[in-house]
Amino acid sequence: MLNEYQRRGLSITLQIVEKSIDDIEWILHNGDDIGILYEVRDNVPLTVKDELLRKISVIKDRIKIIADEFNLEKECIEASREVFGKLPYCWKILEDAKAKKLRRYGEVATGVEDVLDPDLDIIINLVLYMERLLRSIHK
Repeated sequence: MLNEYQRRGLSITLQIVEKSIDDIEWILHNGDDIGILYEVRDNVPLTVKDELLRKISVIKDRIKIIADEFNLEKECIEASREVFGKLPYCWKILEDAKAKKLRRYGEVATGVEDVLDPDLDIIINLVLYMERLLRSIHK
């Protein structure tokens, strides 16, 4: 019924939906999530959570039906490539957080560059190291 490109497009769309639904399901099952600069608070009432989880199950069932009906192939995603794919974004936004880039939000106080940028550079170098480490396993 679908040509190769249509099947690929449909498959990618459903993969994105499935991954998003899995993320939502994780949040609903795990409740609070506390980081250094963020906190997700579980404010979903149990009755709503239960209903959401039921709907998630239905969505997954529908995805399975469509996948079977249109013979969509499961993509095997290597963890190393999944992790590697997130690192360049981290590097980019860290570079954009340096003092000279913060000027777009207003004047930056004297000395901020000397305090902030070295710490950001440490994180950037760690991210770049992680990229190299992951790249080395694919040689």
